[in-house]
Amino acid sequence: MKRWSSAKLLRTSEFVYAILALFALTQGPVYQVWKSSAERLESLPSPSLPFIYFVSFLVVQLPALLLLARRTTREWLSLRSYQALIVLVVWFGLSVVWSTFARDSLPEFAALVITIAFGVYLGSSFSVREVWWIIALAMAAGVVTSWFAVMRLWDGAYNFIDGYWIGIYFNRNSLAPVAAVAIIAAVAVIVVELGVSSKKPSRVLLVAGASSALIVFSAIEIWKSESQTSPFALAVAAGAVVVWGILRWFGGKISRLRFLVSLAAPITLVILGITLFVALREIGRLGGVSTEVATLNSRRAFWSLSWSAFLEKPLFGWGWMAAWRNPEFFGSGFWNPAWDVAWSHNGYLDILLGGGVLAGLLFGLFVWCGAYQMGRGDVRTTSLGMLLLGFIFSAATQESFFVGSHFLWALMIATLVRSSVDKQHAG
Repeated sequence: MKRWSSAKLLRTSEFVYAILALFALTQGPVYQVWKSSAERLESLPSPSLPFIYFVSFLVVQLPALLLLARRTTREWLSLRSYQALIVLVVWFGLSVVWSTFARDSLPEFAALVITIAFGVYLGSSFSVREVWWIIALAMAAGVVTSWFAVMRLWDGAYNFIDGYWIGIYFNRNSLAPVAAVAIIAAVAVIVVELGVSSKKPSRVLLVAGASSALIVFSAIEIWKSESQTSPFALAVAAGAVVVWGILRWFGGKISRLRFLVSLAAPITLVILGITLFVALREIGRLGGVSTEVATLNSRRAFWSLSWSAFLEKPLFGWGWMAAWRNPEFFGSGFWNPAWDVAWSHNGYLDILLGGGVLAGLLFGLFVWCGAYQMGRGDVRTTSLGMLLLGFIFSAATQESFFVGSHFLWALMIATLVRSSVDKQHAG
């Protein structure tokens, strides 16, 4: 038997670590670990649950931070996407100073920075093929564990009243994104493996069979979760890839539209953003709090109140993730939630509330620059990246996924910096 070298063993260990860390950032596994403590808050009041969650996610991502610190080069700072990301992070850090609830903004900001660093580590330390394998295996762990939890009727894994699946994620809208990304990653693994000419047909068939099984099980979990967000986001993501392909095709066929070859990706995301904004503005009536809200489950109430509060502090915002913790925030509207709410159920509104217009512009600049770099890659890599970004940006209109210690934020960062890092620094 061929013995592994120490370098290969270390590389494999790092690959396994990346899978486990990304699986942990789906949040369900970490919450499950501390579930028994959460049920004993009255008898075990200290330390608080948010604190132990923060420390847990920090410990999980700490090896990535240390590895990234060793691999970072000065050349990265000359890239526009990195510059925009750094300025955005600095602005969110400054927002802690004027935050209306600074003691919450500071740990939330620290979590955001740490997860950004993990995303950069993921995108810069592995090849495109390796990244998709890491995503697929991490999401597969969530899908399989959730399936087992439902079949074994673990506490909280199945809603007996309404009959939908929750798995290990405490919320069906947290289970469905994991299953949806598993579908995307499984498709990507099949595509990238077919592109490796040295692979034996038998191995390709094995990978295709396993990936197809993951797609089937993931689709069933999305269906059983009865979540509407993820199917909607998957459909929009597929549409984004089609639009990108059409723009790139026109750029290749018409000389005057040659610029579309490299700009198809960022232009597609702009089109996607405008379309989603117009649609949600019509649905959510963001100009004020809707008087037609019949239940507290309607996202329209969250969006309307968030938009009204943003208009009160449009320049600097309320401080990162501080708005929903401030009693004045609810005093500006006509509606007050009956339970503890910490976000807008819309990642873009969270950004605007946290850092105002400038934060929104910096975020848009980072996405544009990152998508531009991604669009200069080969068709296969760019199309898969567009599929993942389309899902993330669409899903973020329904939930607050743009936060620290969350796998979708890390995957967005990894995808947008993937093509911005010189290949000589990978590995």
